[in-house]
Amino acid sequence: MKCPKCGNNVPDGSLFCNQCGTPLKQEINCPSCNNIIPANSVFCPMCGKMVKNDMEKAETFNDRQARLRREREAATAVQQPAAPRPVAQPLPPQPQPQPKPVEDPWQVQKATQETPAPDSNYDNDNDNEAQDNSHFKRNVMLGVGIIVSVIILLFLLRMCNGGSDRDRPSTLANDSTSSLTINGQDPLALFNAEMGRSSFMGDGAHTACAVGFPAADGKEATVMGITFLNEPNNRSFYKIYRMTQNGNSWHLELMDTKYLNGRSLTFDNTELMAGESQVPRAVQIDGKDYLYFAYKNMPQGAHEGSTGRVSLGLFDIHSKDLTIIDYDGTIKTRDDGRQYIYGKPLQAISSNAARFLKQEAENIKVIYFPTEEEIKAEEEAREAEEEEKALNDPDNAATKWDVDNNEAITSAKSGQEVTTKTKTYDKPIFNNDDKHKSIKNSAYTVFSDTKGGVYGFNLDTRKYFVIYKPSSESTPTDIGWADSDNSILNMRTSEGRYQFDLKNNKLKAIQ
Repeated sequence: MKCPKCGNNVPDGSLFCNQCGTPLKQEINCPSCNNIIPANSVFCPMCGKMVKNDMEKAETFNDRQARLRREREAATAVQQPAAPRPVAQPLPPQPQPQPKPVEDPWQVQKATQETPAPDSNYDNDNDNEAQDNSHFKRNVMLGVGIIVSVIILLFLLRMCNGGSDRDRPSTLANDSTSSLTINGQDPLALFNAEMGRSSFMGDGAHTACAVGFPAADGKEATVMGITFLNEPNNRSFYKIYRMTQNGNSWHLELMDTKYLNGRSLTFDNTELMAGESQVPRAVQIDGKDYLYFAYKNMPQGAHEGSTGRVSLGLFDIHSKDLTIIDYDGTIKTRDDGRQYIYGKPLQAISSNAARFLKQEAENIKVIYFPTEEEIKAEEEAREAEEEEKALNDPDNAATKWDVDNNEAITSAKSGQEVTTKTKTYDKPIFNNDDKHKSIKNSAYTVFSDTKGGVYGFNLDTRKYFVIYKPSSESTPTDIGWADSDNSILNMRTSEGRYQFDLKNNKLKAIQ
């Protein structure tokens, strides 16, 4: 093995270097945190405090030999008796030996340079001093480089984590997952054990999750747990509990209860399509400790096309404040058979806690976030559906006929015979106050109104239908039978003369 100080080859098992006397112990105790660390550490890898000052110049072997010779010569000079002097002449006062001052580590190099050792190895000593001086400069530059690198790294981390997003909540570094242990024990096992010893388990609920919060900043170790119950014929609920450590025992208390009528709750991460390291977990936002959790919140008997919900929650473990963001949307089925919610948040996003939940929702894959194009297409489809629904209303029968037969009327005006699209209704589709004329045969009753429209009523089926509507309100249309069977209707309208076959719904223009 080699000496870490002078590089001399030292026999294995040696405790000190046989060349410079440097201790060869590989591990020491940090003077700040008392942890066992490598003996050559300049900074403690556990607490970051300085262990030793490498800028301090170490005593070389030649320096040590020179110092020992000086000390021996000084001791010999003190022990020799003083030379006899004439009695008439009093001895001059002898200087008292002064205690050797404690060397300032920052002045060792300067003192060595000013007082060279008086022996034949003086030139070699200067060489060693030059080498040590080079080591000193190298260590200084290395230390400065490390400090600058750490500062730059911290700045870059801060920019990456929060500098580009002003809305990002101030979640601190002790954000942890449910696997965090308390005194080496699993929080879920601790929670189940305490619930089993308590009187809280009589409600028939099942454990949903448990998360540990280690003791810190004068606060005791805490475990937060959730239980839930699905009750199809009654109110489903979930309950939030807090366990605080009191010596060797735990104090368990119920913090909050949420009832959800007619809902089915699921806290399983597989159902949420979320990673176990994400939900649930302990987080800290704006200096406050929160339990973060999420669950599917479906109506009883949920199916494809019905409205489902996924809820995300933050529970302040000290103030008991609960922040919830619900994502509601249509339940759809993926290609793999799993369902997801196609929805948006119901609550406003106005606090850091709510912003945190909005960000976390992106990690729960059971929630699908539509693109802008999909949102636009959905809005157009919804508008078309609403328009179609409105047109199917009997009060809008004339408008629907005009929309459905716009091209047919254009073709009829050019001389073609066209088949019109006719929808029937169970109740009257015109206002009796607007009636202008009516004619009747054994199968139909036909009406015209003051706005130019013509309507029919089938006496056999008891259904109402539209025969003709002008493109805009006009003068009343005159009507009459064109044949002896009374199945062809003549109409004189503001846009021209037409014949309509009541049996076949055919329309053509006539002279």
